[in-house]
Amino acid sequence: MLDKLPEELGRGPEAALLRQVADRKVYNIVHLNYRPKNYEGPAKDYEFSRRSMEDHWRAGYYDAVHTLRHREVLEQPANQEGVFTFDLAVDGRE
Repeated sequence: MLDKLPEELGRGPEAALLRQVADRKVYNIVHLNYRPKNYEGPAKDYEFSRRSMEDHWRAGYYDAVHTLRHREVLEQPANQEGVFTFDLAVDGRE
């Protein structure tokens, strides 16, 4: 949109300020989904004991560590939108 400004306005200090904050951003979105253990059954939806929560937190920590071992998670998106989604389970990289 800044490129559509008349030349005189496009060279002004206000346009320079807008260019700084309107700089194209890129985002990497990582999906970390808890996968219930076989022994949990339907209780996983309402069982919030200390042990269960520590198990879930530990699983989340190890999922994050495992995900960050894939370098492509930290690479800049190459698509036009500037967004890259990453999910080990769906993308088959697990």
